[in-house]
Amino acid sequence: MAAFQTNQATVPQDIVTKVGVAAGHIARIQQDYLMQVEAENSDDVRETLAGRARDAAKQALDEQGLTVQDYNTVLSAAEADEDL
Repeated sequence: MAAFQTNQATVPQDIVTKVGVAAGHIARIQQDYLMQVEAENSDDVRETLAGRARDAAKQALDEQGLTVQDYNTVLSAAEADEDL
């Protein structure tokens, strides 16, 4: 994906939309896996579940055509610019 500056005027609306969709999916993934991790006593199982959650989050980004860096950059910019 092409690099972009991170302010409201320069982040393409389609990227903002994709980040929003991915963020929703990732929030659900985190919630689902957190419940599973908290129910486990085994550190090995917890580690496996955490790996699965990371993989699922990466897949959610891939489905939107985003890199982890793009996602994090837009989220950081949105925290600094509430209009974004």
